[in-house]
Amino acid sequence: MRIANANVVIPDHPVMKYAQTVAEKIWIANGRPEGITITAGKNGVHGPGSWHNYGAAVDLRTHYDDRQIYDNGAMADYPADSLNWDDLDRTDVLAELKDALPEYDIIMHSTHIHCEPGDVLARKWGLLL
Repeated sequence: MRIANANVVIPDHPVMKYAQTVAEKIWIANGRPEGITITAGKNGVHGPGSWHNYGAAVDLRTHYDDRQIYDNGAMADYPADSLNWDDLDRTDVLAELKDALPEYDIIMHSTHIHCEPGDVLARKWGLLL
């Protein structure tokens, strides 16, 4: 597992630790020997009510490159040709993750896969009333 930069705060809730462990195995099985790279956890700017704000969501990198890291820990924008996994690979990884974590909401974005507990799982863990 890798962390994208010094600003990332990794969620430590058990429900998210489990998701990270499952995702790690899927990333490795799909040609990423370093496993997952978490690009956002309980950090960054997210919408009101986002699970990120409560430490119960992660964004997992699906684009890879050797971007420059700035002195403040931020990373440069992705160049247009930075995709190492093609669209088919990303789609396969998304499907595997959804199959392995059926109680989670898993959403593909342009540069990452977002993972958070679904409502039933969130209620089970007391995260949602």
